Amino acid sequence: MQIFIYSRKSKWTGRGESVENQIAMCRDYIQYHIDGGDKAEITEYEDEGYSGKNINRPQFQEMMAEIKKGNCDYLVCYKLDRLGRNIADLANLVETLNKLNVSFISIKERFDTSTPIGKAMLYFAGVLAQMEREQIAERVRDNMIMLARKGRWLGGNTPLGYEAQAEEQVSINGKSKKSFRLIVNEEEMQTVRFIFKEYLEKQSLMGIVKYFLSRNIRTKREKEYTTTAVKDILTNPVYCTADKDAYDYFWNLGCQVCMDKEEADGEYGLIAYAKTSSSQYKNKDNEPEKWIIAKGKHTGVVSGKEFSKIQSLLKENSAKGDSWHKPKNSGALLSGLLYCSCGHLMRPKNYSSKQVTDKGERKFSYLCPYKELTHGEKCSVPNVQGNRLDELVCREALRYNEENSNIHKILKNAVERMDNIKEETVTSADILEKEIQKRRNEVENLMGVLAKSGGSDEFVAQIEQQIAKRNEECGALEKERAEIAEEKGGIQGDRQQLEFLMKQLSSFQSLYDTLSVPEKREYLRMILDKVVWDGEQANCFLWSSNALPQPEGPTTATNSPASIENEMSLRADVSPSNVW
Repeated sequence: MQIFIYSRKSKWTGRGESVENQIAMCRDYIQYHIDGGDKAEITEYEDEGYSGKNINRPQFQEMMAEIKKGNCDYLVCYKLDRLGRNIADLANLVETLNKLNVSFISIKERFDTSTPIGKAMLYFAGVLAQMEREQIAERVRDNMIMLARKGRWLGGNTPLGYEAQAEEQVSINGKSKKSFRLIVNEEEMQTVRFIFKEYLEKQSLMGIVKYFLSRNIRTKREKEYTTTAVKDILTNPVYCTADKDAYDYFWNLGCQVCMDKEEADGEYGLIAYAKTSSSQYKNKDNEPEKWIIAKGKHTGVVSGKEFSKIQSLLKENSAKGDSWHKPKNSGALLSGLLYCSCGHLMRPKNYSSKQVTDKGERKFSYLCPYKELTHGEKCSVPNVQGNRLDELVCREALRYNEENSNIHKILKNAVERMDNIKEETVTSADILEKEIQKRRNEVENLMGVLAKSGGSDEFVAQIEQQIAKRNEECGALEKERAEIAEEKGGIQGDRQQLEFLMKQLSSFQSLYDTLSVPEKREYLRMILDKVVWDGEQANCFLWSSNALPQPEGPTTATNSPASIENEMSLRADVSPSNVW
């Protein structure tokens, strides 16, 4: 005889109806109340940390798979709601057990599903279990609304730019607990302000991520930024000011806004509750109708008008893809990086699977969609052979440490420029430091004279005037020194950015032969800002905003290009007459 025991508990507490206690009581029941139970083969299934609101539980699913194979005679549990609190799930379970002639026993309710009355009682108990679950959820939501109206921070991961500060003790269900509010952490908040400002201007999540990676700027939990992490900040209502625009946005979104419009005066930021739900401890966004939006006690960062605009931009960019655009051609390395000289992103186009290169790769070319849309009227730049161009761009990147390569020359010039600026800056800072220290010593001497002085009021006034003058001079010099320090910090940031770029080039070179196509593509995206095709020549623009010298003349790229013209055969290979 085969007997299955199932136990479940939503949260481990170390007391009460633990899974161990449930199993022990089930074993006792089997031994004393089931004929032959002492000789039966018993299998235990335990789900700890899983809710009974659905059947998405690993051990439950494994158990049901074995039951459907006919490997079970009895299913025993401590209490009906251990199997689930959803009446539909319980009804389906009972029907499955009845079809397979599996007896179900709940030792607390003493159900026997082999009789009509036992089956009816089971359904009735299931209805009560589901009603209890829904009442619990309703009570939790009511408590959240009550707390939301008071603008309290209920705990969890504190958002970047804020810290949780304890306030007065509050009584919840007869228990005294601390109340918390958010206060601004100015150092972290600078990063938050940068994210909002940068996205409003450039609308690129990846651009922000690359900026942070190059400067080794990490999240609040010391992890590298991802587009998801940046997007979470941009969509978090906690940064939005509680003003009229914010009220209208969340009200129209269908959220439960727990304040009157007159209260939305812009003095504080917003607090959002129930924005996500926990599904096996992994956050999942709820529908906006379930969000509870309230006025907090902290300072907001972005106005309601700007916040709502950012949400629209995110939605729009999500529909069409962010700056890189997901490549549809799995073999195109420059997909998302290659631009036509008319300014539009070029896309790869595969040709017949029978058309392959000498290496056995499927042939494709890059084409300008704007040219297609306008039938060549607005753009006449010819297509370019994709396999050949990808190879040449990679080869140019791999040659970064050869003295005659364009990339090497650009990097060398950038290092020399930064070294010269750094040397001049250090000299100026040293001179200013000596002057500041000189005036501080003079102030100390004058203070000593003043302390020992027994002279007239006129003499004291003269000494105080001299002290004030030197303090004023010292302040001006310190301000100038701070400006130099800021410039020096900018140079240091540029150097870190340059070192990051060179590190990526070195890694790309050493790992190239072992990398897959997607991995090569990711490396190129960390190295290159863009590649521009003008119909005859491709210009590679290294990724860096300040560290590299700026190009001369009008251009939409940010840095000097490394032109791929190291081979005379290149132009012939990619000329319009040679397009596939």
